[in-house]
Amino acid sequence: MWARVGLRQSFCYGFFCLGAFGAYDLNAAASASDKPKSWLEREQLTGDWGGGRAALVDSGVSPYITWTSQITRNLDGGLRAGMDVGGVVEFGFDLDLEKLGAWNGATIHTSAFWIQFNDDPSADIVGNFDEVSNLAAQRSVRFYQAYVKQNFLAAKLTAKIGQLALDDDFMISPQSSMFQNASFGPLPVLSANTMVPIYPLGALGAWAQMNFTSAFRLQIGIYSGDAGTQSSNRHGFYYSHSSRQGAAMMTELGLDGSGGIYKLGALLHTGEFTDYRTGDVRSGNYALYMVLDQMLIGNRDAPKLGAFFRVALSPQVACNEVDWYIDGGVTVRGVWDGDRVGVGFGRVNFGGPFIESQRDAGIQVANSESIIELSYQKQLTPWSMIQPDLQYVITPQNAALPNALIAAVRMKINF
Repeated sequence: MWARVGLRQSFCYGFFCLGAFGAYDLNAAASASDKPKSWLEREQLTGDWGGGRAALVDSGVSPYITWTSQITRNLDGGLRAGMDVGGVVEFGFDLDLEKLGAWNGATIHTSAFWIQFNDDPSADIVGNFDEVSNLAAQRSVRFYQAYVKQNFLAAKLTAKIGQLALDDDFMISPQSSMFQNASFGPLPVLSANTMVPIYPLGALGAWAQMNFTSAFRLQIGIYSGDAGTQSSNRHGFYYSHSSRQGAAMMTELGLDGSGGIYKLGALLHTGEFTDYRTGDVRSGNYALYMVLDQMLIGNRDAPKLGAFFRVALSPQVACNEVDWYIDGGVTVRGVWDGDRVGVGFGRVNFGGPFIESQRDAGIQVANSESIIELSYQKQLTPWSMIQPDLQYVITPQNAALPNALIAAVRMKINF
């Protein structure tokens, strides 16, 4: 108990100290451009290791460590007032095999998580469906991704194979990714209805992208249809496969327009799913989605004001908890130096057969759940970021609970 309290006190003290550092004008701290960078100006907290880091990168080896921590408090409504704490260290390395003289056009990427202490605020204090923290995961040391990536045809074709996470490549909106609610990341029609590999679980798979022009591309992927659960796949080495688990096949068409990114995608899953109406097992499932991400002022190199919109549908409603999902929002950069602010809205609609099955079991379930999120990111130093966040949950999935107001503060440090 005392160790946990100490962690929380240290965490809060770190926020206070780094917030104080952020109040200074870092540009004014450098009296001359030719002076060595101070520790507040480094790209990483630990610096260049006396030239060792740069030497490694030049030789083709790029190690990394990042630490992300978060305090989440339920201010009103939901299950109860209370606070949860989360902390994840991600570490790994990238190898440029061409620089290493081993393989032209090829790289290797590896990553793992040390999930130190990570409460689940949605389950513990809110009682809602959409995870209010996309950091939430069971405490463990977990192997995540490891793959070989190869460029072909002068980089018009790129492929990778190994242990992959599907949400690293599909469904991505650059603007929605700033928000902390998990629904703004992997779409709930995939994350809730299937066991595909998404954070914090990877699985065996292969992925390829063909760039037909500078603006038009097609990417496809095939993955194990069941990455396990966080309990069954505690350390990231769950490789069981059967016809019941099946395979998950993803396809996405992407178009880069005038300051915008537009995507159409689909999932086809060959595994077995339970019909909520009858209890029978049915083979196959699928989902469709669309992503619109548009810069309204500025461009992708110098973004100012942008908007995003995503919609997803699971047509086989009898086998799915989520029937459809929609989200959207706006983000603004540069209100103050090095910051970003965004407002997002998401709504998930639950399938009728799922709702009926829950109510038959005596569980009160809402027809839908909505989330409004206001988030602010501030780059304190090149290696540290702080993000205060507010979320308002409307009609939590647990229909017996009132709407909830949640506040959170997140910090990320690049070591």
